[in-house]
Amino acid sequence: TDLDRQKHEFGPGDTVTLPKGWSGRWDVTQDIHKVWFVHDHPNIELAYPIRAVITPYSETQNLITQGVRTDATHGSPSTASSVIYDIGPTDVGCWSCTPGSFPVNARATTECFYVLEGIFFLTNAADGSAQRCVAGDTVVLPKGWTGHWDVIETVRKLWVV
Repeated sequence: TDLDRQKHEFGPGDTVTLPKGWSGRWDVTQDIHKVWFVHDHPNIELAYPIRAVITPYSETQNLITQGVRTDATHGSPSTASSVIYDIGPTDVGCWSCTPGSFPVNARATTECFYVLEGIFFLTNAADGSAQRCVAGDTVVLPKGWTGHWDVIETVRKLWVV
């Protein structure tokens, strides 16, 4: 509920984005599972009142196909994505990738994401360590990270940059 008492209903799988400066209260009527990402940035001008933004789970299913990655090192990993929030320096979206492998070279931004489904390995180029990731995991890839994705089962993630 926003400060002016505007209620925002949300349910299982929905994404709640609270813009910087939002104030209000959570009216929780059933058990929920929250994953928080805080993206600190300079203030930006927003209309008052600042509203919570609710993205229904069904909207994270309608991704825009980007095709097979041209940098694939194994298989034919095909990606799709959709941005669900883009205000100021903060973007939130959903991404999917079919099985295959590809490199990541010096990420331009820090990315935090929550794995919704799938199985994959992230290998850090700096030390060769690999991490198995599955649904329910939260991952942070820092700015400048270089490594490799090995997607075993189609992945879907909710991301913030």
